[in-house]
Amino acid sequence: MPSYARLTETRPSETHAPEVKSPEQRAAEALAARGGHTEPRGLEWAEAGGGPLRRRPAGAATTSTSTSFPGPGQGPGREPDRETVESVGPAESAEAADPERNVIPMPQLVRDSVLLVARVVLGVILVAHGLQKVDQGVSATAEGFGAMGIPLPEAVAVLTMAVELGGGALLILGLLTPIAGLLAAVILAGAIVFAHLGNGIFAADGGWELAAGLGVGALVLAVVGPGRFSLDQLLVRRR
Repeated sequence: MPSYARLTETRPSETHAPEVKSPEQRAAEALAARGGHTEPRGLEWAEAGGGPLRRRPAGAATTSTSTSFPGPGQGPGREPDRETVESVGPAESAEAADPERNVIPMPQLVRDSVLLVARVVLGVILVAHGLQKVDQGVSATAEGFGAMGIPLPEAVAVLTMAVELGGGALLILGLLTPIAGLLAAVILAGAIVFAHLGNGIFAADGGWELAAGLGVGALVLAVVGPGRFSLDQLLVRRR
């Protein structure tokens, strides 16, 4: 009898396709392993170049690219508990990571020390000008203001003395810094308009450079804040 070859049906073995990971995912997992974590966290993902991770609410429809990481102890053969995260765009990612990021990193101690020096120098100058007006007296100061065309010269003279003395002292102490800096900037802006604007830039010619520099410095302190070496920060910590 003719022999028939036994036909064997061969089926390809079921194999799991290898998971293709992006460079950001591999870098995130490496950073997580270095930190002793079993899975990448938000910080590792951001440092690896990915967007900040946002937890999607349960039941929400998937509308953007998502990435899932297996939980601890879950191998490729088990269905992991998936935590879906969204990757945000590059601009929003940089802003969310550090909204005050500088081109050259500035240590916090250096930043606070510079703010302290700026407050003290600016405060001392303001107090010195206030004491100078007090020595002249309100009448003499008001007479000089009137000659410059400043309205209500006596009231403005008293207000200027109060701001220069009180505001300068507050800046030195770092107390109520936004208010003190804003008031000093307003007084110095008035000095520029009524006393120095027509004399050019240079202070030697009676120009506005000194008043403008002091005013801008006071305004910057009002916006940026006094730093940690201040009474404002001490009061905030006690709350």
